[in-house]
This record gives sequence, structure tokens and C-alpha cells, in this order.
Amino acid sequence: MTAPARGLDAAAARKHLDRVLGLAKKLAAGAEVSASLSSSRSANTRFARSELTSNGDVAQTTLDLSIAFGKREASVSTNQLDERSLRAAIDQAARLARIAPEDPERQPVLGPQRYVAVKGAFDKATAGLGAAERATAAAAAIDAGVAGKLDVAGFYEHAATSRARATSAGLFAFHASTRASFSTTCRTADATGSGWAGAWSRAAGAIDAGALATVAADKAVRSAKPRSLAPGTYQVVLEPAAVGELLGFFAGAMNRRTADEGRSYFSKPGGGTRLGEKVLPAHVTLTSDPADPDLPTAPFAGDGLPLTKTTWIDQGAITNLACSRFWAAKHGLAALGRPGAWRMAGGSAASIDDLVKGVKRGVLITRFWYTRWVDPRTMLITGLTRDGVFLIENGAVTAPVNNFRFNESPLVMLGTSDAMTSRLWQTPTGLVPALRCGEFNLASVSEAV
Repeated sequence: MTAPARGLDAAAARKHLDRVLGLAKKLAAGAEVSASLSSSRSANTRFARSELTSNGDVAQTTLDLSIAFGKREASVSTNQLDERSLRAAIDQAARLARIAPEDPERQPVLGPQRYVAVKGAFDKATAGLGAAERATAAAAAIDAGVAGKLDVAGFYEHAATSRARATSAGLFAFHASTRASFSTTCRTADATGSGWAGAWSRAAGAIDAGALATVAADKAVRSAKPRSLAPGTYQVVLEPAAVGELLGFFAGAMNRRTADEGRSYFSKPGGGTRLGEKVLPAHVTLTSDPADPDLPTAPFAGDGLPLTKTTWIDQGAITNLACSRFWAAKHGLAALGRPGAWRMAGGSAASIDDLVKGVKRGVLITRFWYTRWVDPRTMLITGLTRDGVFLIENGAVTAPVNNFRFNESPLVMLGTSDAMTSRLWQTPTGLVPALRCGEFNLASVSEAV
């Protein structure tokens, strides 16, 4: 029998995984076994040229199974949970494990763990959302754009997911969550103006599609017929989507192994890491907490390692770097898993307009797009601005300007920041403020709208 792809609770997940571990004990005697069961239902609606274009709805259940004999390990995946399919998967993993080369970094599976209680990650209304609700939200966005004679496009997606993990050593972990995201872009009829707005939340009810479209429409109109602005280093105000995009690179680079091996910004010249060093202004603090009521996430990492409230940057000082179980065991350290989301502390500015007021001459940027690594050691990133770039003069937005390609580091974004909003917005990275930074390298002009 296949597990349901929506509504799989902890008891049902444990039942399925106990059956898998029981069969593996019989069919692969002496092996260490770990199994992960994920069950999800995701759905989406797309719209473009001011009309609905597609709907998608996918339900799936996946079992990931790993079997190890000593340092030899192999993994298989299946979406069939009947006994015949499970036996076939276990047999295949065991056969592959016996002939696999030894993995010197393999760690024993974890036994029972204690996890922090996480509340509010699952929203029943979001889990039960249907195409009609998505169409209503899309229609609200389309109406807001059409009222301004704009072409409107966007994407509405939501999902309900449960994830469970169990091992032959007695570990069991379970987490259920929902998520929703809505983004919309408005374009002017002459194709010179483009505006964007988006929102992410665990609860679809927290997202106001019409309000987002109003923001996007306003930016589209204001960004039309942009003035030519030369590339260069400017003071910038970054809206939350732009901040979250670059913060994702910064947070992703916070790794103890790459720092110890001299391969990242967090490496100390001559050896060691920069842990304990104050590298950013005192107003920069970065934390994570799976039990954060504003941003609840899974209390365990992919291998089942518990996640707890952690401070990564404390008033500008590096206090923690993610550390795998292998690296921790090799060097006598404490393992520290990577969280599912981050919280960046805000500042005292009441609004984005207040940030703008502090700029003599600079640029307001809505968001970035097509961002890529250039140099991990300096944390240099490249990408493009998109959907609303504006010149700031003497504390006021005065004109739309062309888009740019940037070559800049989130270290510069954070290191030269002098003000942030008190309000935080949710982005795919986590909760972030809008911020103002003293310098940002807009390296060349992009002709894209």
C-alpha cells in the first residue's frame, strides 16, 4: 500500500519506516540502515499576459534508503511502499553497498535524539488550498495590473510536506510543514517599465495578492522610460528581496571545513578560522531557531542531527560555522547542522523611505536575478538588477534608471551597511530587513527591462 502524499502524520510515518527497518534487518543482516520518508502535495497556478495559463498539482511519496556495511554504503529511492517494492529496494541497496568502495568520511547512523518542539509550521488551510483559491488570488493581481493598463504575469505556489527519518540505531525524527509563495510582475505597454513584488509564508492566508500586485504595478509605471545612469560604485538601498538573495550566499558559505582548509572567506590567513573575529558592524547579527514562532522549520538536519537556536554572527563577530559530523569527529569539535532558515536582526529605520532619506546620491534596487558565485574566497557574487531600479538624489527617489550587472560581495553589503529597517520580511533565505549600504559595485549596464 502506498502512503498518502498529503496528511501523513508522525504515527503513519513511523509505521512505514518501522516496516522498512524490519525488512532490512531480515534481508541485509548486519547492515546499518537509515531511511527517510517524504510525503508532499504541491500545487501552482501561473498567469501571463493578464490571463491564467496553467495549473499544476502534484502529490508524491518518496522513500530514500541507505544501507551500509562498515564504510561501504549505497542508497536507493523508490515511490512504491508495497512489500514487494520495499524488498527489491533493500536488496538493490545491499548488493550495491557490498561492492561499493569504502567511504573514509562515512559516519555511523545516529541513534535516538532529542529535538526542540516546533509549533505552527503546518497550516491546515494552506494544505487544503485548491485551484479556485489560487485563481482568485491570480485574478486579484491581474485586476490590479489591468486597471493601470499593464501586462501582468505571476506564479502562485503552495505545498504541504512531511518528512520523517529513522535508523537501525533507533533514531526517529518527524516534521510537517506548509509553505506558500506568490510573486507577480507588471510591465508597461511600451515595454520600458517593469515592477515586481513577492511574498513567502507558511500560511497562504498571510499573502495578499492584490496588495502585492498594486506594489508591482506602481513600480512598473514609475520605472518606465528609464534615465541612462553610468555604471560605478554607488550608495544603495536594497529592498528585502535583494538583501535575502545576497544573504543566502553569505549564510551558505558559513562552513567550518572549508574555513579550516583555507578555501573560504572564513579562513584565517596562515591557517585556522576567523571564528571570534569581529568582521562586520555591531548592528549585524544573524541567528537561526527552528522553534522561531515567525519562521518555524525542521528541528533536525538531513542526517537527523538536532538543530537548536544558534547565533552565527553576534554583533558583527563570527560565533559559529556549520560543521559536519565527519569534520567534527576528525577534529574533536561539536557537530553543527545547517538550519532551514535564518533571521537577520533589523535596525531602527521605520521604513524603506527612511533609508532613502539618508542617501545623497545613490540607487534604490528592488531585487537581484541570475546571481552566481565568482570567487568563494572573497565571497564575490555577480548578478543583475531587475524590475525597478531608481536614482536617489538628496534623500528622494527622482527617476527610474537602467538595470545593471553587479559584481559585489555580501560582505560589502553588510560591512558598509549603516541603517536597516526594524521590520523584517520573509524571503526564501529567511527573515531580513531592507538596508542601506555605503558602496555597491554596479559594474556594467544591462539592457534588459
